[in-house]
Amino acid sequence: MTDIRWQFRKMDRAEMNQDPMQREFFEGEPINTRLVRESIQNSLDAGIAHASPDGKGEAVRVRFSLAGIRNPLPAYRAERYFTDLAPHLDAIPELDDTIRALAAHNDLTHDDVPFIVVEDAGTVGLDGDCEQERDSESTPADNNHFFWFFRNVGRSGKGDTDNGSWGLGKWVFPDASLASAYIAVTRRRSDDEILLMGQSVLKQHDIGGARYVPYGYFGTFDGDGFQLPLRHGEAAHESIITRCIKDFGLQYRNQPGLSVIIPFPRILGEEAYIETPKMLAAIVDNYFYPIIDRRLEVTLDAGDGTPPIEITADTIDGVLDMADLDEETGERSPDAYRRLFAMTRQCLEVPEDDYIEMSARQLAKMGDDNASIIPSLRRRYNAYELLAFRISTDVQRKKGARENTEFRLYVQRDDSLTEGHDYYVRGTLSIPEMDYLRNIRARTLLVVDENEPLAAMLRDSEPPAHTSWRPQTSRVTDHWWAAKRRIDEVRYAPRNLLQVMEAPREGVQKGAFADVFPRLREKGRATAGTKGRERNPDVPVTPPPWRPPDFAISESVDGFRVRIDNSAGPKPERARLRVAYDVLRGNPLNHYNRNDFRLRGIDALPVTIEGGSEEPATQNSQPRDNELYVRIDDPQKFSVSVQGFDPNRDVFVRVEKLELEESEDDDS
Repeated sequence: MTDIRWQFRKMDRAEMNQDPMQREFFEGEPINTRLVRESIQNSLDAGIAHASPDGKGEAVRVRFSLAGIRNPLPAYRAERYFTDLAPHLDAIPELDDTIRALAAHNDLTHDDVPFIVVEDAGTVGLDGDCEQERDSESTPADNNHFFWFFRNVGRSGKGDTDNGSWGLGKWVFPDASLASAYIAVTRRRSDDEILLMGQSVLKQHDIGGARYVPYGYFGTFDGDGFQLPLRHGEAAHESIITRCIKDFGLQYRNQPGLSVIIPFPRILGEEAYIETPKMLAAIVDNYFYPIIDRRLEVTLDAGDGTPPIEITADTIDGVLDMADLDEETGERSPDAYRRLFAMTRQCLEVPEDDYIEMSARQLAKMGDDNASIIPSLRRRYNAYELLAFRISTDVQRKKGARENTEFRLYVQRDDSLTEGHDYYVRGTLSIPEMDYLRNIRARTLLVVDENEPLAAMLRDSEPPAHTSWRPQTSRVTDHWWAAKRRIDEVRYAPRNLLQVMEAPREGVQKGAFADVFPRLREKGRATAGTKGRERNPDVPVTPPPWRPPDFAISESVDGFRVRIDNSAGPKPERARLRVAYDVLRGNPLNHYNRNDFRLRGIDALPVTIEGGSEEPATQNSQPRDNELYVRIDDPQKFSVSVQGFDPNRDVFVRVEKLELEESEDDDS
């Protein structure tokens, strides 16, 4: 078995010096979340039911085992898997000190080796030609799961109906290892062959004056150094594969699927700790929908002597008591999830004839186009009935015809809430960073089926971690027509609908005009000059003398324009703009959400400044994503134009004149 080893290819002189950057795309998520989210996503995409033309098949089963943390693999048995990896780890200064201390003595197995296992069943495994090295028109790699898993980074062979699309999700396996390594064992559905191959993702590194590429492999190699997996059908490899399955306690490899062994898992440090409660929270948060829909079952073996935890449609409610959800109240608290699970079960049982059919355009302009059905919907909503909507729209690729598509929206009033709880699901994947409901006491669930053309557009709008829908990314604008309008129709649909359902209450509303006439307060409240004393109602209030505003604000296509009002007095030298979407109640600026739009940073709206320039900040503050600080060089030519806002929402703009640290407000 001398041909079985770890090997990193030596670099040629002409090769580009470049290190992997995958971690940058997942830095915002805790390791428990990204490991659970990405590994289950890959399993669902490889599911037999998902891969079948008729969409039928068994549920995907995923198993996480932490038993190897408490019961590590003895050193004498681990030696065969990791010996050749040590010199390459020793050459990477950024790795964990524990690993480097072992690697420095060329002995990763001086002590027993801890590990975790992630494996699935009900999937096709890593099917495909193991020797394919490229994909092209002449050599396509459709459905070659082995090729896309082991031989690609930042490239994906997944189709429109898959959850993933960036080709980066498999990074979570080496990311979860202090040695940045993993070993994969797969049983393939196509030929029932069992294969084994490992990969390590380090940085470019030097050993003995030679440069090595970041990517290394554990397996066999042909005369050109091309990496090949071990095959159970070959006599020289059968024993090591059989031993590996036993050594690491793999339980699913008597059937098609994939097992990933992660040695030296990140179990040190509060942020990196891989532990049962946090993994349970990630499972229910990201995959409650396919679990309740009986398309996914998850097993979590803590390895502490307690029975494995089964997360299924029948047990998911009880799992909440063991999960670290980080919230006692709010949208991700145990009580909120139990109510969501109950609502999801009800949604999955809605008869087809009970759906309310409408178009996305009708929903966006519901007050005008659907006036006849609004009273009936309000009565049902106020009776706490679950309302199920099937909303039609269309999408068009820039190299394709217009396609009809739809999504489903479920709405239910809940007066126990302090603010709205809205949940979004594309295919089988929850999109967690979507929160557009504020002062509305209702729960909503929006579902886009993976077979809908709309799902392909939404997937293109998501970052690698698939946490939100961002309509202005190049992946969307380069491939889809009218993408922003379509995506906004979807993500704002719950809010737009509920603003119609929440009809103004009848009766007197004290202080209803307080925002319009701020000097009129309720009796007993302090006003200017009273210092808390009650104002004498017989003494008239003298308003301050009127003066022209410093700025003029006008509407433009999808935005606004700010100019200097030439009728005003001394011209300002600096200004601050603050922008938000208007709301039914309260100060819009207090309800700004950075997912609505941004004036700064990544995905910022187009901003044009004439007769001046943008400044980084005032002397004592840093700008938020909805703020702009500008210097005014030429008051006659000065203007600020911003475009790209949601055409279905009103925009609130506040412009402040800045003189040193003083300001005066102009609101529009």
